[in-house]
Order: sequence, then C-alpha cells, then structure tokens
Amino acid sequence: MNCFKYLICLFLFVLLYSCEEEENVPQTKEKPMLALNSLIGVDSSIHVNLTMSTDLYEESHSITDAIITLYKNKQSLGQLNHKSNGNYEYPNYHLEGQTNYEISVIHPDFAEIKASTISPEKVIIDKVEQINNYKDGKTTFTLNFSDDPTKNDYYMLLVKGVSADFSQLLNYYSNDIVFEGNLAVNETDFEQNMLAGSRSFSDENSKSSQLTISFYLLNDEISTDISEYRIELYHLSKDYYNYERSYVAIENRDNLPFYNKTRLYSNIEGAFGIFSSYSLDLKTISKQ
Repeated sequence: MNCFKYLICLFLFVLLYSCEEEENVPQTKEKPMLALNSLIGVDSSIHVNLTMSTDLYEESHSITDAIITLYKNKQSLGQLNHKSNGNYEYPNYHLEGQTNYEISVIHPDFAEIKASTISPEKVIIDKVEQINNYKDGKTTFTLNFSDDPTKNDYYMLLVKGVSADFSQLLNYYSNDIVFEGNLAVNETDFEQNMLAGSRSFSDENSKSSQLTISFYLLNDEISTDISEYRIELYHLSKDYYNYERSYVAIENRDNLPFYNKTRLYSNIEGAFGIFSSYSLDLKTISKQ
C-alpha cells in the first residue's frame, strides 16, 4: 500500500511539473499587441513587417497605416513606405555595417514602440578546404576566419548544396567546442537537446584571433545532383543570436518530455518581435 501511495504521489508531481512548464507559452492577451519583425543584412535594403495579434502564436492581422521612422546614429533618416500586407520598406538605402540603427512605430491604437540594433561588420572567410573520406562516409570541411578576441562575437554557419535547378540547406555535423552541443550529432545532455539543430555559436570558448572550425557532411545525405557547396558565415548581432537559439528551443519542445521555460526572444519593449541585423560572407566550392 505504501508503495502504491508513493507511485501516485510521484505521478502527481510529474503531472504538476509538466503543467507548470506549459505556462511558458505566452497566454492570450485581451488587448492586442503589435508585432514587428525585421532581420536585416548589411548591404541589404531595410524591410519591416508589422502586424497585430492578441497572442504570439495566433493568427495576426496586417497593420498598414503606421508611421515607421528609421534612425541612424540617433539621426532621423525618414519614414518607411508601406508596400503590402503590413510590409514596409525604406527606399534607396542599404544597411551599413558597424552602425547604430533605431526604429520607432507610431499608430493611433497603440503606444509608441521602439527598437534598436548595432549592425555587425562583415567577417571575411579566409579559407575553406574540403576533404573527402570515402572510408568513413564523410565530406569534411575546415573553415578559417579572423575573430576579435577582445570582444564577444556571435556567428551562424549554413551549408547549402547547389545544383542547376535548386539550392538546399544541408545538415552538417561537428565536434568543435564552438557549437556547444547545438548540432544533432552532439546531443549529450538536457540543455543540448533543447538547442539541437541550432547553427549559431559564439566565440566565448576561443581566445585566438583566428578561428578554425571543422565540420562534415554525411555522404549518404548528399543528393547526387549537387555540383557545388555554398558555405555561408553570418556575423550576428547579439539579439539575432538570442532570437535564433530561443526559436530552436521552442521548436524542440514537442520532442522532449520535459523542457526549460523558454520564451521567443524579443528586443522590442511592449510588443512582440525582433529588430536585428547580420552580415554575410560566403564561399562556393565545387563538389569533389
């Protein structure tokens, strides 16, 4: 009997713990909120999507009549033009690196919202080398680039397979410490399971001015139609880094029996969304 009571108590504890974790999902709000989303690349035009919703995960409605003003280093550049479906664009301008940008949104039905980002400078890929090892079924790459050891930097690495007809995002794997268990092959504990699939990383484990990353593809996962690989290195703002990792953690919750409380990261006070930036450098190499 005592054993039976113990099992019942244990079941109730697990049930209550699971319910508590579900509270992490943003609850429906009676009053609608604005949702602003903009991830802008250096040397790219500036686009903003503005919607309204009562919940981050519910259907949103486009906002087409807001006044959105862009600032560069605290100086007004002017207003964005609405194009369609809540999408706004600042005309004839491209984002500059290492620059402070701020955006303000004014609408008669909502309080003014503001957000800012410091665009990162482009980090150049110095070299990419490809090594085929048919015995272990892998295609291995080494990537080299310069990194400033005096400050914290954030990156994301994407690998794409390119053919005459398509381009596809490829899964890659690595045991390098910079990924801290993000990639699926490195899943070893609870925290890493939450981040499985994230392709972002920081330089906090490196004190060198040169970063060398080794990663590999599994040959069985590579389409025979692919003729070349595109290696893309993104230099992220810290906000973009936090956003990407929170998004991956939320996506992974359905596959885990227990998980930490995680909210989709936002740098916009009083609204949903993200206003952030990145820079990109890439190398294309032929498939051997």
